[in-house]
Amino acid sequence: MDVILTGGRVVLAEGVRDDVDVVVSGGRVAAVAARGSRADGQVIDVGGRLVTPGLIDLHVHGFAGACFDEGPGQGVAVLRGLAGQGVTSVQASLVSASVGRLEELLAGFGGVDRTVEGGAELLGVHLEGPFLAAAQCGAHDPAALRPPTTADIDVLLEHRDVLSMITLAPELPGAVAATARLAAAGVVVAAGHSEARGDDLRAAADAGLTHVTHLWSGQSSTVRQGPWRLPGLLEESLAADHLTAEVIADGRHLPPALLEIARRCVGERLCVVSDGTPGTGLPRGARYRLGTVTCEVGDGVGLVVGADAFGGSTAALPAMLRHLTGDLGWPVPEAVAAATATPARVLGLTGRKGVIAPGADADLAVFDEGFHPWATVLRGRWIGPEGNSA
Repeated sequence: MDVILTGGRVVLAEGVRDDVDVVVSGGRVAAVAARGSRADGQVIDVGGRLVTPGLIDLHVHGFAGACFDEGPGQGVAVLRGLAGQGVTSVQASLVSASVGRLEELLAGFGGVDRTVEGGAELLGVHLEGPFLAAAQCGAHDPAALRPPTTADIDVLLEHRDVLSMITLAPELPGAVAATARLAAAGVVVAAGHSEARGDDLRAAADAGLTHVTHLWSGQSSTVRQGPWRLPGLLEESLAADHLTAEVIADGRHLPPALLEIARRCVGERLCVVSDGTPGTGLPRGARYRLGTVTCEVGDGVGLVVGADAFGGSTAALPAMLRHLTGDLGWPVPEAVAAATATPARVLGLTGRKGVIAPGADADLAVFDEGFHPWATVLRGRWIGPEGNSA
């Protein structure tokens, strides 16, 4: 039976409409029809709430005590937890570890059902490391970091079916060659946790790098050599006109001025990511691990225990959208696109994910005022406000 969502404010590519219904059939959006023109199905009145494409999180490590780094079992718990937040598609991010451990995890995720019942769709695995700069390690264990070798890339590409993105530092020995091989195999290569300068980033971009991991977090900035100012990865990323880039918009990682700079410089190429951790949803003071690193839930953010560094965020994507639209005044369609259409573009899923349009996957989110999750549509199946499905 078709499902017809009516009574909502629907976020479409052209803006927010309050005069249309969304018709879902067979796991796809069948139509965006005039309000009340269709009644041949299960009609669900969302009572004036906001209806958006399902949110897409390209960079998330865990949720509510569960972590992708612990393997597929906990990964399924993360996917189900995020679905309740209106997040319908996820790229599972893994922190730096030995290549052997990452190979083990990739093999495990390669064998799971990517559309587990009641869970966000697993789009693939994002390796955030281990090919990162020690000086920009953040919450990554410095002992796990290393330059990429040909043998490392051989091992990782054996799992190309599930490996969708890798973050690396372009200045490391072997990084440009690794980028070329990974990009040729269809893996999205991102610059991050890096001391790169302009020449490093341009060389990697020429080799196929297309994305930048969380602006301002783990990025080199301008230095002086004598009287000369040399831009770092941050400034080069903001100045680039072809790279997509991420921001963590939790109101803690970046102050409003930096988010506004990213908005102006990157524009429609900007993605909002959560960088969410197992600390998401846990009380202040709760501890969790990212690989071998112990972190603690602080005042709205994760903190590395014993270090002056963030340990990821403790908020899911709806909180990011609440901050951008409610606190900073970004237009709702712009903020929503940064968490839906643009992430879909990064992974080559434009038209299938991230939009409410005929033929797109029926992944939808319904929010109360202020982006508080109310219900989710997962692959055409309604997950009600109390978690009940219809």
